[in-house]
This record gives sequence, C-alpha cells and structure tokens, in this order.
Amino acid sequence: MANKRKRTPKEAANDSLPSQKRSKKDTPVTNGSTKTKASSKVQDKPAPFTEHPTVEERKRELALYEKLGSEDQSERIEAASIIIAGLLEGNGVEEPVLFRHLAGRLFRGLASGRNASRLGFSLVLTEILGQLFGEKYLAGSKYTGLTFDKVLGILVEKTDAGGSGNGQEERDHYFGQLFGIECFVRAGILFSDKSRWQAVLDLVLKLSQKKSWLKSQCGWIIVQAISQMEVELAEETLQRLADEGVAKTPEGVGIWIAALDRFPDMKMPKQPWRSPLEAGSLTSLPTVLKDSGRDTSNDQAGNKKQKQGNWTAQLHFVWNLILAHFLKLGEKDKSDAAEQFEQFWKRVVDEGFFSKTSSDSQKFSGFMIFQRMLEGAASQTFIVESVFSQNLMTCLMNQAAKEDRYLHRAAIKALKGIEAIVDRDPSLLPTILRQLLSHNGVYNFDQRTNTKTVDKILQHTTPESIKTVLKTLQLKDFSKSGLDETKYYQSLSSYLFRLSSVPSDEENTSGVSVPGSAIEVLTELAYSKQSVPASIREALRTKTTSAFAKLVKRPEDFGHLCGAILSIKVDLDPEDEIGGAVLEAYERLKDLLDPAKDTKDTKAPRQALALLYAVAILQFYNEDPDVMNLLEELEECYDKLAGEDIQGGEGIAEFLVEILLAMVARPSSLMRQVSQQVFEAFTNLMSSEALKLLTDPLTAEESAKGQQALFSTEDEDMANAEGSDDELDHDHGSDDDAEELDSDVEIVNLEEAGSDDEPSDNDSGSDNDDDNDNDNTSEPENENQEALDALDTALAEALGSHRLDKDADAEDSGDESDMSDSEMMEVDAKLAEIFKHRAKAANTNKKKEKKDAKETVINFKHRVLDLLAIFVKKEAAIANPLAFEVLLPLLELIRTTTTKPLANKACEMINQFSKALKKAKSSFTTEISDEQVEELVAKLQEVHSEAPKDGSHAFAKAASTASLAIASVLVAREKTEEVFELYADSQLKWFKGDVKIQPAFFSDWLNWCQSHASASANAAAMQE
Repeated sequence: MANKRKRTPKEAANDSLPSQKRSKKDTPVTNGSTKTKASSKVQDKPAPFTEHPTVEERKRELALYEKLGSEDQSERIEAASIIIAGLLEGNGVEEPVLFRHLAGRLFRGLASGRNASRLGFSLVLTEILGQLFGEKYLAGSKYTGLTFDKVLGILVEKTDAGGSGNGQEERDHYFGQLFGIECFVRAGILFSDKSRWQAVLDLVLKLSQKKSWLKSQCGWIIVQAISQMEVELAEETLQRLADEGVAKTPEGVGIWIAALDRFPDMKMPKQPWRSPLEAGSLTSLPTVLKDSGRDTSNDQAGNKKQKQGNWTAQLHFVWNLILAHFLKLGEKDKSDAAEQFEQFWKRVVDEGFFSKTSSDSQKFSGFMIFQRMLEGAASQTFIVESVFSQNLMTCLMNQAAKEDRYLHRAAIKALKGIEAIVDRDPSLLPTILRQLLSHNGVYNFDQRTNTKTVDKILQHTTPESIKTVLKTLQLKDFSKSGLDETKYYQSLSSYLFRLSSVPSDEENTSGVSVPGSAIEVLTELAYSKQSVPASIREALRTKTTSAFAKLVKRPEDFGHLCGAILSIKVDLDPEDEIGGAVLEAYERLKDLLDPAKDTKDTKAPRQALALLYAVAILQFYNEDPDVMNLLEELEECYDKLAGEDIQGGEGIAEFLVEILLAMVARPSSLMRQVSQQVFEAFTNLMSSEALKLLTDPLTAEESAKGQQALFSTEDEDMANAEGSDDELDHDHGSDDDAEELDSDVEIVNLEEAGSDDEPSDNDSGSDNDDDNDNDNTSEPENENQEALDALDTALAEALGSHRLDKDADAEDSGDESDMSDSEMMEVDAKLAEIFKHRAKAANTNKKKEKKDAKETVINFKHRVLDLLAIFVKKEAAIANPLAFEVLLPLLELIRTTTTKPLANKACEMINQFSKALKKAKSSFTTEISDEQVEELVAKLQEVHSEAPKDGSHAFAKAASTASLAIASVLVAREKTEEVFELYADSQLKWFKGDVKIQPAFFSDWLNWCQSHASASANAAAMQE
C-alpha cells in the first residue's frame, strides 16, 4: 500500500508528461508541420467530442487542450469556446464523455504548472459548472449522474497532493484545488442550495490549513463569495469563521470588512469584534495586520513559529478592502471618514509598521501600503493628508538618504510613487507639497533625502494651484523651516527657480501664470525685500538672473520677465543722474509694453526693445558700471523706433548691433539669450552697415592682439605678449628682465580679471555666469603676492639678510665682516637660480594669457555666429538680398580660423543658407531689384576669387554651396550668361594651373546644371 501511495502522484505526473513532451517537440515545427495545420482546420469547425475517440480525434483533443494552456489570451479564449461548444452545444455530449473530460482533462489539468494551463482550464470549468448547476441545471435533466457532490469530489480527487512528491508537485496540486474552488464560486452556483456553500466552505478552510501561504488565497475566495450570498448566510458564514479562529487574521479582517460593506446592519459575531475598523478594535488590529505582508511560502505549517526577515512584494488584499471602505465612507461623510482614517492610520500603520521595534519586513510592507493608499486615494485628500505620518516620514527620509540603507530601494520607489501620483493628478500637488515640506516633513526635503522629489513635483504646478504652492513655500518666520536663515533662502530660491522654469499653459485664460508668479516672488526677494540679509541677497540675485535667462528662451514668457522687473520696489532719486535715467527707463518700459501702441510691423521690435530696457534696469540693480552707456544707447534706439529721429545719423540697426555685441561679450547666459531674442525681432530692420558691424569680428585674429582689437584693450603690453617667442629665452638676471617680469605680473592681473569672459558654448551650467567680478580679480592678486613673498624669502636665504619690515623678527648676527670672493660667487649662483625660476613662472603666465585670449576671441566669434545664424534663418528664407552679404565673411572665417568647431559652424550656416534659399525661389522675381542683381554678380565674382585661397575639401564645398546659392538667384533673374562665363573663366584658370581649386567645385556646378535642365525639360513636357 505504501508503494502504491508513493506511485500515485508519480503516475499522475507521468500521465501529463506525454502532452508536455509533445509540446516541446511540436513547438519548433509549428511553422510548417501538418499537425498544426490539421488542428487549425479542426478548431475552425467545432465538432462534438465522442465517447470512443479515434486516433485523429485524440490528436484533435490534444491540440485543443494544448492551445487552452497557451500564454496567448486570444488562443486560450478560442480554444475554450471550441471545447465548450464540443461538449455542451446543441443536445450536448453523452454523460460519460463529459465525465471523461471533467475528470481526465479539466480538473486534472488544474494541477499542471505548464504555461497558463490553470487560467485556460478554469475558463472552461466555470462555464461548464454554470450550465450544470446554474439556470439550465443540466445536472438535473441530462447529466443526472454528475451531482454537485460528485463533481466537487472529482476536483478534490484530481488535485489531491497525496503523501508524496516533491515540493513543486505538491504546490501545483494545492494551487489546482484553489483554482477549482474559485471556478465554483465564479460560476455563481453555490447559493441556490445552502449545502453547496457549506461543502465548499469546509473545503476552503481545510485547504487553508495545509499551508500558511494558502491562507490569503482562500480568504480572497470567501470575500468573492460574500458578494453573492444573502445576509442570513453571510451571518452564518462569519460565525463559522469566528468559531474557527479566522476572524483575527488579515484574511478575517478583509472578510469582515467586505461583509459589513455589503450588509451594514447584519448581525455580527460577538467575538472577537463587531467591526475591525471601529475605535475599540484598533488596539488589537495592529498585531493582526503587521504580518500581512510577510512571505509565508517557506512555512511548513501555519502553527509553527513564523520566520522573520522574509517579505513579499505582493500586498495583501485586505489593504485594498480597507481603502475601498474609507473611500466609500468619504463619499457619505468626509469629515467622519477623515477622523476615522487618521486614527486607523496612526494606530495601525504608523505605530505598527514604522515603530522603532518594527522589523525591516514590516517597514517594507508599510512602504507598499503607503503607495497603495496614495494611488487609490483619488480625489479624497483626507487620505493623502493622513498617510504622511510622523514615523513613516522619518523612516522614509532616513532610508532614502543613503544607498547603503537596507530599505533604500523601497524608499526611493515610494518617492517615485509620489511623483507619479502628482503627475497623474496635479490637483494633489498642494496637499502633498505641504506634507513634504512641513508637518512631519522637512523644508529642505530634497537635500535631506538626496533626491529631486520636490523639484520634480513642482513641475506640475498649475495656474490654479500656484497661489497655494507659493504660500506653502514662503514662510513668515524662517525659523519654522528648521533651517538657519541662509539655508532657508537657498532652498526657497531653488524652489522658485524651478517654478519659473515651468512652461506656460497656452490654453490658460485666467491671466495667472506659474513662471510669472514665481519670478515675481524671486525678484522681490532679490531686489525689494528689506528683511533679506545683504549676505544672502547677492546669491538670490544670481539665481534670479539665471531664472531670467531661462524665461527669455521661451518667447511666450517674455511678459513675465518685464513684469518682474516692473515689480521691483526701490526708492530712486529723480534728481540723481543715474536714478533719473533708471526712472526714465521704467517709463519707457511701460510704454513699450502698452499693447495699444503696437502695430503689425512694430510689435516685435517694441517687445525686443522692452526686453533690453528690462535687462538694463536689472543691470542697474546688479550695480553694473556700464549701465549708463547702455541706457543712453537704448534711448536713442527708442527715439528712432518711435520715428522721432529716423533720419538723423546712423539707423537703429547699427545701434542695436553695437549693444548686442557688447552683451554677447559678457559671461552671462541671460545676456546671450536676450541678445538672440532681440536680434531675431530686428532682423528685418538690418542694414548693410549693421551687418558689416556684425561680421567684422569674424576677421579678428584669434590671439591677444585680436582680443585687444575686439574689446578696445588699452594695455599695450597685450600686444607685446604676441611678440616673438624668442622673448621667452632672454637672459635671466638683467634689469630688463626684471622689468619684463614686473610687466607680466600686471598682465596676469588684467587677464585673470577678464578670464571669466570665456563662456562655454553649452548653455547648460551657465546659470551662474553672472558671478561677481571682484572674486575673479582677487585670486591673481593673491597669487602674485604669494609669488613676491616667495621671492623675498628666497633672496633673504641666499643673501643672509631680511626685509626692513622684518627687523623685529630677525636674529642678531655677531659676524658683520664682508663676504669672501668664494662666498660672493656662491651667492651669485643662488641669485641666478632664483631669477631663472622666476622667469620660468613668468613664461608660464604668458602662455596662459595667450591661451585665455585665444579662447575669449573664439567664444566671442561663436556668439556672433549664433546671431548670424538667426539672420540667415529668417532672411534667407524670404530671399532678402542683404542675406547674401554674410557668405564672404563666413568663407573667410572658414579659411582663416584655426579652430575646427568655428569652421564647422560656418560651413553649416552656408548649408542652411542654401536650404532656406530654395524655399524662397518664388520671391526672386519680386524682391530683388536690378541694382541688387548687379551687386550679386559682383558678389559671385568675389566668391570665385575666394575659392582658390584654400585647398581643403571643406572650404571648397562651402565655397561651391555659396556660389551655387548666388548663381541660382542670378539665373532666375536672366543673368545666365554672366554666371556661365564666370564659371568658365574660373575653370579655364584652373585648367591652366593659374589657380588651385578642388574639382568638386566644378562637379557641383555640373550637377546643378543637370538638375536645372531636367526640371526645365519636365516643365516643358507638362505644358505640352
């Protein structure tokens, strides 16, 4: 008998092996096997199953049941429909056939762990059980031998794990029985006869005692059944569960909650509680629920001591029922629901899962509960307000702060859950932000947790919530933040900076703007609020300037910047020259922002000029020494734009170019962005003279001499620094050398003072470009002083003397006799060595100066090219003849620069010019006069003269592109002969060897001619 009992599960397993083996063999050949094709044909036409199937019919059954266990849901549903139709459609099969499928296939297949067999087989069983014992009640008419008890017995028999088999087989059988019981419940057949439910309940309770990890699954089955039964049966069921000791378990809590939600007035068992969520039950409830998230899959018996330290990532179903209960309660009485939930959360979760004595597994479960409550809270803010409790927040911040913390990943996942919830429902932002920064959180939450949680959720601020958000961020008393004053304002400015970066909502009609509101508060802190300490104000102004730079990038936020400037409240003396000029600038800014004075043609220039005035006022408050010059130039621009001085002197474009070139030379992201925005608005007003002013810097030498020419440096020694490198090898020790060294020290100071004028081409990281220049000059001065002190020390050691101001510290010397000749020679050698090292240090400074000067010129040229790129993009697209004047300066830059990125950018601009011009061909005949055409002919000649000056392929390609761009315009203006003659002349010179030009220059021309000829032929054919 023992042997038979041992063989029973093995035989059951072996019976299922053939199908698995066939599945493995058939899988690789499904794309061409005859079996697959045959099964497909059978499945297309469902046929009744027979009592004694043939070989082909068995193959058909096998293919169907294989497909029923497929991981593809559509295949499972298709196979289930065919099997159900084959068994019950029409008059249905005979009882022995149905019994064979129930016992030999369906119930037995529930114990299979192959693919998705349990899901597919459960689908068929649920339908068959519904027809056998449901409305049709086929068990009472056609299949009388298949009684409820017999069918339930088949389930128990086919899913009985027996007393043998390995752990996985046992697990499969238990899960099979679990799925089978669930089929009975889902079929809705248990409550027409009370005895059916009693039999199933007995089976469920018995199964739950087999393994502790089955308890939650069995509890969920009872919860599903509660929703189908009447109140009397529900009362009997709960009494039975109370007697069995199930009530004080996580599953029992879920069942009690489900029953009370369905039958609020039902009679409840006297023990252990009427409702687990009422105030009187909260004392014992934490103990019941604390282990609801523990992984009990390794427990051998439910009554054994539970292991600590194991937990599962799957949350117990009881928490979904608890959440649903409070949401339903909140719909009826929100205040009562809020009070009850706050008590429940504090007593059960905060003090139960996050107390100092809680295990890591309990805290892990607590984080999952926290996320589930937030995700399901929907619009019930009382839940959101309560879940950020004291112990939870402390644990969350501690675990998120360092990666080596045991629950770090769980804490980070919880924080990401907060971000996802605000992203899904931005209306929750004010509530969540208040919980993170105050109450049980900390004001510098991101710094405390080493995350960007607050930073990210602030991006979801809306015009409707901005007022509440700003109220949360701005504290009347900074001490309430728990930070010192400096750190408080640093955090506040960072939050406001993030808000100023939020894109404006174009559909917003309320007139309230998120970035506008934030930048006004930040500006007030930096420039108006007297309570802000002066030591912090400079940092706030730097942050404000960076925020302005980001705002300028978005034209739709232009008004916010100007509005923030106008909101600055500082007393100015109108009698003072500078104060009066700034007050006048305020009036000009208000006038330029008046929409009533805008016209179609002047709107963009007026806004651009307003932007310049705003920046000028900002520079005044930043104590820029050149602000008066800027205000005077802007006044002249304002007069010319208003037409008051339109005929006098140079035009507005020249003034603007001068202003913009001065702005782009500054190491400021704001100045760079403003210059580009303003220039874009004024491109249509550009003149030939203004364009020349803009392109002239491209010809400057990339050296200290070029820097002097560009920035009008008056230091003559700058030019000397570009002299022959032989200066570095002069004799060291002469008086001339000493003078030269002293001169170098001045150069170092000058260069270092301007070294911050080297901005990076990358805008990222340029937010702090507006640092105080005083810090930049102090460094080299300190370095110089240190070098001089070192020289004094070395000389003192060599000569055995000391400086006059060191008399008090010097030791008395009893020997004041003259030095001997040998001692004099030794001192001379030491002095020579000292000055030699001094000269080397000076040479190093010279090299650094040269490098810095070169980088300054290169960066300045990059910014000029950025402005020219805007001009090319806008004006070449409308075939403005003035746009062609940029081609030669760009070609000359490509040829002369020693910096590859500059050359590449210039080449790309010529390519963009050509592409934009092609889109504007329809404008050629209307916008270019005869005089301008002649100028273009001369321009083409200059390009052909420039082409032989550099033999590189990149330069030849750029010259060819520029030449063809001009040629296309001239050909359209019937200057074809002149173009061909010019190309022929250049090609002849190349042929004779008079000039050296890359062959690609002419091949591009031939390809262009071929393309033009084909287009002409096609046009002629279309006309015919």
